[in-house]
Amino acid sequence: MANYDIFDEQYYLSQYPWLKSAIDAGIITSGREHFEKFGQAAGLTRISRYFDEETYLDRNPDVASFVRTETNSDAPFASGLDHFIQFGWEEGRAGVSPNYDEAFYLANNPDILPFIQNGTFKNGYQHFVKFRVRERRLGTSFFEGDYLEKNPDIVPFVSSGLLATGREHYVKFGQFELDRSGTFIGTAGNDTVTGIGSGNVEIVGVKVSLAPPSGARSYDSSGSNEFDVLIGGSSRDKFLLGDYQQFARGLPSPVVDLYIGPGFARIQNFTKGQDSIQFFGSPERYILFPINNNRDLAIQTNNFDTVAVIEGGGNLGLNVLPGSNFSKFLLG
Repeated sequence: MANYDIFDEQYYLSQYPWLKSAIDAGIITSGREHFEKFGQAAGLTRISRYFDEETYLDRNPDVASFVRTETNSDAPFASGLDHFIQFGWEEGRAGVSPNYDEAFYLANNPDILPFIQNGTFKNGYQHFVKFRVRERRLGTSFFEGDYLEKNPDIVPFVSSGLLATGREHYVKFGQFELDRSGTFIGTAGNDTVTGIGSGNVEIVGVKVSLAPPSGARSYDSSGSNEFDVLIGGSSRDKFLLGDYQQFARGLPSPVVDLYIGPGFARIQNFTKGQDSIQFFGSPERYILFPINNNRDLAIQTNNFDTVAVIEGGGNLGLNVLPGSNFSKFLLG
């Protein structure tokens, strides 16, 4: 049975603006009516910010041979989307968009797992489609809401449908602009978080959200019992091991020290003179020393609790960087 839950009326009309005149003239009543009667069979595919035809066919190669083309005109489906609506949704296919990562979503939202187990949802994607806006859930490790908060000039392009998401802007444009910064985050479990970009990039291994209604950053896990791998790139990467806690579960909290107790961050591709590591407190709280035959650099609190290891950093001497203050400092 066909399922149209992913259909987004506003987005569809933004992608096919010529439909507005037909609606105004009373020929059709909505974009949804047009799509069901004509658009689906005609192979129109831009019905959701979180469905991408090319991605669906690439991640579901068994579908591609059943999609009509000039050389395969008798195939049963007008598009990959046509297949997804008729079968893929009910089959629980989640490889549908670069703006959605099923593994990240499930790890970041363990509260929905019982609803998948009892059959309410086939997968995390179905929950995401229904509740992402109301519950401010993230679809990938790219910290979308934070990016739009910091770059309000992008918001009109996303709202109008010229861009599907803030992540799309960052991947296509923002990562190449030196004055843009992107943040990549983890979950409350063990993660590998990779930063991409050429400007300023933040890499955070723990679960982070934007607390409504202020939009302040909230650290929703502390890194305790987490073993995260944080991978830098060619940009000016900042690896976060501590910060101000702006808002948490309705209660103000001044600080968050990450990876205190069991668990630590393993930092890869750290470049001295370019990258930095952010801590909360003063440098006197931490001890740095080489380990693993001087190959790596361990960072411990003065209570001998390892909070991070810089792979390949055994010969590094890290300095306190400009921009540090009495409560938060950077090493690099």
